[in-house]
Amino acid sequence: MGFIETLNKFGDKIPVQKTDLYERIEEVKYFIETKGLKVKIKNEFDLFQYEIIYKGLLTQNRIENTYEMFLAQHYDLLDYLNYDEKRKMFNNDIQPILKEFPHFYDEKSETEIYVPYLEPFVNKRYTSDYQLLMLKQHKDYVKNYKIKIDTPVQLYGADIYRTDFSSLQNVYEDERHLCFYFDPLKIIYIYKKEDGQLLNHVMIKDKASQGFVDIEDVRKIAYYIETYLYQECLEFMKEKNLICEKTYKKVLKKYK
Repeated sequence: MGFIETLNKFGDKIPVQKTDLYERIEEVKYFIETKGLKVKIKNEFDLFQYEIIYKGLLTQNRIENTYEMFLAQHYDLLDYLNYDEKRKMFNNDIQPILKEFPHFYDEKSETEIYVPYLEPFVNKRYTSDYQLLMLKQHKDYVKNYKIKIDTPVQLYGADIYRTDFSSLQNVYEDERHLCFYFDPLKIIYIYKKEDGQLLNHVMIKDKASQGFVDIEDVRKIAYYIETYLYQECLEFMKEKNLICEKTYKKVLKKYK
């Protein structure tokens, strides 16, 4: 049995249902389901993906509502403005919104992404030329666009987990892997950088632990694991009271 598997055997398995993120997603699931997604949380990975979709929905709805307000406030003026003038006026209105909500830059498309379950060209329409979305073919495209739980990751890769759309914290990366940490479960998740595939997870506290988890300690644990310094990792976790003496000896014995 490998080091990670042995360590996880003694880890404190915290139920997903006891996390604040679970409660939040349960509270807003009706909102998420307006996009045709049936919210069913089987594990933490469902949570991570629903969170991204939920935050994107907030931005999308805010922009749409702002446009409705824009039309209502300027209805007597719009007939006298050309297309470009209307676009500039509305773009000025949504600038504060775009600063307020999470987003990231997608290098491949050279686009700022504010609605991560939509393709880059649709994001451009939402943020720089919303009037296009009022045309029937564009409106129908967005309306009929099928969103799946993993659509954001399929579009933008595991890198999306290190943006403000996600509660995961990026604690380590190299040319091979990305490591993310979710504090409510006290787990580090290791993803393959090339294709976003989940490779493993590491539980950093045992059931007897009373130690406080500092994010810098998590970064060090991730570094030890990714550089195969398992003995140092075990010693460090014991020093930080993340594992007790009993767990330390059992892992050391089984791993060795």
